[in-house]
Amino acid sequence: MKKFFVLLINFYQNIISPDQGIFSSRRKYCVFEPSCSQYAKEAIEYGGVFYGLKKGASRILKCHPWQKNIIDPFRQ
Repeated sequence: MKKFFVLLINFYQNIISPDQGIFSSRRKYCVFEPSCSQYAKEAIEYGGVFYGLKKGASRILKCHPWQKNIIDPFRQ
């Protein structure tokens, strides 16, 4: 199940993502470094699907338009 979600996130990052995908522009949309999708992928690989989805969702909920650029790596 981990592999499925990691592949799903890879698909999002390479195709759909406005920051990294094939239709990306030079403008950076994500204020976090690494991006929320990369953060969720690392969390899934470390702690499993439910842990990773929980961490990814909490990271997405922290995002808002007034946020400054934040370097927040996944800590194991």
